[in-house]
Amino acid sequence: MAHEHNHSLSQKKMGAAIALNAVIFLVEITAGLLTNSLALVSDALHNLSDFFSLILSYLGAKVTLWDSNHKKTYGYVRVEIFVAFINSVSLVIIGGFIIFEAFKRLSDPEPVIGLWMLLAAVTGFVANVLATLLLRNEAEHDLNSKSAYLHLLTDAVESLAVIIIGGLIYWLNWNILDPIISVIIGIFIIKSAWNVVMEAVNILTEGTPKGIDVKEVVKVISSLPEVISIHHLHVWSLSSNIKALSAHVVIKDTLISEGNDVINRIGEELEHKFKINHPTIQLESCECENQGIVVNPNNLK
Repeated sequence: MAHEHNHSLSQKKMGAAIALNAVIFLVEITAGLLTNSLALVSDALHNLSDFFSLILSYLGAKVTLWDSNHKKTYGYVRVEIFVAFINSVSLVIIGGFIIFEAFKRLSDPEPVIGLWMLLAAVTGFVANVLATLLLRNEAEHDLNSKSAYLHLLTDAVESLAVIIIGGLIYWLNWNILDPIISVIIGIFIIKSAWNVVMEAVNILTEGTPKGIDVKEVVKVISSLPEVISIHHLHVWSLSSNIKALSAHVVIKDTLISEGNDVINRIGEELEHKFKINHPTIQLESCECENQGIVVNPNNLK
């Protein structure tokens, strides 16, 4: 019940963030076109991307709760990663487009109506801060929410920068600052999204989860006195919060009940030290063929 309540609350927060982004986009795109501000238009396009990204995140969060079945034995938890990947790649593309448009204006700055640019940026900043605060706690739990949170956080920072530039354009008539801040916004967008792109790609390609050293995993498993060697060791992520491991572990010939105790102790150590919460251990009394990675504990000492 607690999990369902938390999920329901998270979905409501996501819905509120979607509504806020729709408002921000309408205000900023209108003001950007009327004031001839590329910075506002850039921020508006970024918010439009966020609007669709948040919808994808909202739908992705629902899909991950679907039950597993005989065709999808792991369920649909990896949908979260696909959504995060699409969200982050869209940010990289938008960042590149903003930089391209800004460079065209650098050589011939166009006049901008600074006051309305400033007022629109203040509106966008307030709405973005509210949306960011809504998803701050959820960002700690999964990559999907983290991706959406990053979208909103970058928007808030961008809006703050546009406020400053709008003020300078209004008071000092420095129109060159509009394309300059647009370039900075584009670079910032790409940089903030790239880490999520790389993390999502690592998960989708079955890479070793970030922060886990396979050699250390081997040492932990090998520290059990019953373990003779390890082979066919694989560590990967199903999603941002489900880390899996599979391994063939050769132990001394023993009773099934004692072997089960070894498996349980390995599982406890893996979860405690590496947060690997989905281990699959196959016990063997001798090494099988096609061993892949083979590790003998005696060689680690």
